[in-house]
Amino acid sequence: ADDMTHNIMAYSGDADAGVVHARVLAGLGDIRAAIQEQAPEAHDQMGSLALNPKQKEAAMRVLKAYRDGRMVGLTRKVTAAVRETALEKGDQSVLARKLAAVLTPNLSDMKQLHKEMFPGATEEFKLDLHDMPGLKSWNGEVQVDLGRRLSTDSSDVRAQAHTLFRGLERELGDAMPKAPARMLQVAATSSSSSTESTGEASFMDCITKAVPNPAAVCSCIADNMKDVVSMVMNFIQNKS
Repeated sequence: ADDMTHNIMAYSGDADAGVVHARVLAGLGDIRAAIQEQAPEAHDQMGSLALNPKQKEAAMRVLKAYRDGRMVGLTRKVTAAVRETALEKGDQSVLARKLAAVLTPNLSDMKQLHKEMFPGATEEFKLDLHDMPGLKSWNGEVQVDLGRRLSTDSSDVRAQAHTLFRGLERELGDAMPKAPARMLQVAATSSSSSTESTGEASFMDCITKAVPNPAAVCSCIADNMKDVVSMVMNFIQNKS
């Protein structure tokens, strides 16, 4: 809960840690209750998980990266590009170009963040934009609920819990049930459908539903960092 509190404060500028921490605890309590009701076996399985200090640190690695200055900067740039595209009533190709253009100066940071968040993961990035699931499965005008008030819900807590559950899956394998992360992927992006065989929404679909929630946008970036890097690399390659 402490890490989630610090992450929210890094984006919101809220100086009252006690209030934010209480909201995080309430949000986690709601998540726990929802898992118990909708996936009781997964709830029981999670209750018996045993992590050593190294596994716990690894599982929290991506969550701690939320408040990294580089990730904060990426999140703000992505959010601004989505807002601008929505106001212009642009489509996915417009958003893709805006994202690639504004993120080009951050290519090195993104590659380094990927290496730090997922040590040992392959660094082979896709160089054919049309093969990216985040683009080929998403079409239409960008629509964003710009008037949504984050203080009235716990979507920022759900997004971070989703990241934590994904981290536990990577560290514990089959010992960590998949149902909790799937439940929160839908909740975090307000999406009732999935576009990937893994249950993950595409990057483009994810960010348009995540804005204006910075924690959810951050989750989209972290989950799809390789696709984001690939998009920027394609943009640079096509310009040269």
